[in-house]
Amino acid sequence: MKNKYILVVDDEVDICEQLSGLLNDKGFESKYATSSDQALKTFNSTQPSLVLLDIWLNNSKLDGFNTLEKFLSINNSIPIIMISGHGNIETAVNSIKKGAYDFIEKPFDSELLIFKIEKALENYKLKEKISELTRKDSESNFVCNSKSSKNLSNVIKKVSKTESSVLLTGMPGEGKEFLSKIIHDSSNRSKKNFKTINCIEKNTEQLEIDFFGKEINQKIEVPGILDEVNGGTILIKNFHLISKKIQGKLLRILMEKKYHRIGSIISKQIDLRIIANTHLNLSEIKASKMIRDDLLKKLNFSNILIPSLSERRDDICDLVNIFLDEIIKKKNLNYKNFSTDALDFFSSQNCIDNVSQLKRLIEWCLSMLGKNESKTITKKMIHDIMINFLGEGKKNSNFNQDDFLNFKIKDAREHFEKKYLIYNLSKYNFNISKMSNHIGMERTALYRKLKSMKIEVEIKE
Repeated sequence: MKNKYILVVDDEVDICEQLSGLLNDKGFESKYATSSDQALKTFNSTQPSLVLLDIWLNNSKLDGFNTLEKFLSINNSIPIIMISGHGNIETAVNSIKKGAYDFIEKPFDSELLIFKIEKALENYKLKEKISELTRKDSESNFVCNSKSSKNLSNVIKKVSKTESSVLLTGMPGEGKEFLSKIIHDSSNRSKKNFKTINCIEKNTEQLEIDFFGKEINQKIEVPGILDEVNGGTILIKNFHLISKKIQGKLLRILMEKKYHRIGSIISKQIDLRIIANTHLNLSEIKASKMIRDDLLKKLNFSNILIPSLSERRDDICDLVNIFLDEIIKKKNLNYKNFSTDALDFFSSQNCIDNVSQLKRLIEWCLSMLGKNESKTITKKMIHDIMINFLGEGKKNSNFNQDDFLNFKIKDAREHFEKKYLIYNLSKYNFNISKMSNHIGMERTALYRKLKSMKIEVEIKE
């Protein structure tokens, strides 16, 4: 908030001078503008901490509401209080709907105006603090003990400060989405929205609606991600699967900085940064022709390869402790920690293919040992619960206490998941709602999983 000012925008010079005088008397720095052009120029050059904006703005290219839209497209975290001499409840409500923080009517009640300003600035400072803490929290969870992760961290820091599009490649489950958020949080767009869209989850028609939104008879039926991400960052997951139709529209956005909703002919300005991820490398994408050459050329990706967990063994102990704290807080569990031999055990296992699998294994251990009174989870306890849970014991040489976790997870996954689901069905007395909440899976996805594994159950809600 240091060196920030309040921008007053009104077509009447007398009003501007009156408000500036009041603000200066109360210890605020202020500037004023009497037209939309002047206001936008001032806003762009040095962004204020708050704006007082007249709704009508006579003799300007843009009225107050259109100027409001421009301000929000530049920085939607700065609070804007709309002012009008012809206000009513409908006007006030409309202002808030369009993104204003508050509304006040002329002639001003000085005390009420200062109260609203102080409240808005307090809210602004809180948002900035949360944003800063979120960024620091993300960075602190970026473990960099191994040589490969230190190199990755250096690349991420350099790329974050640029405006270039980024392509994150690497095997599934290695934290590409997490790193995308770090890039956004460390960039000049950090105060704007970060949104994700996944090309693998929906058909082309639905994906197009999710991207661009939909209008019927000039009324927004479905808002799109592009409506929310202006000025910010969009992550396109599984980028190699994006349809040719959407590729064409994406190319237009990059070339013209415009898009329009489905069913509308009105173009909307857009400014965004694109981060994409895929398990394919850039050479494979180009060779496959899955993505248009002109789109790839326009994106001009900074390509970052995420190292596998096997290349980051020195990071595993810290990752285990981060996931442990995160899961305990999220599920409100009693505090537990892992012994030194348990941490060594995690670091030595070849069955853990990626970061996501490591996190799931930690969550599973906590779930299985949730009622155990011991605060320390040892290597033996992990062995015992795995053997008892899998129901194989020492009878099956593939799963003995010494080496059962050394097998690739794909060889044991189906057996493990089936036993895990059956166990939790029994634990929660076949209550799907409670079970889905506990294991962190959406109910519809859980139904599909049970069906695919041919687990027949009498569903209870």
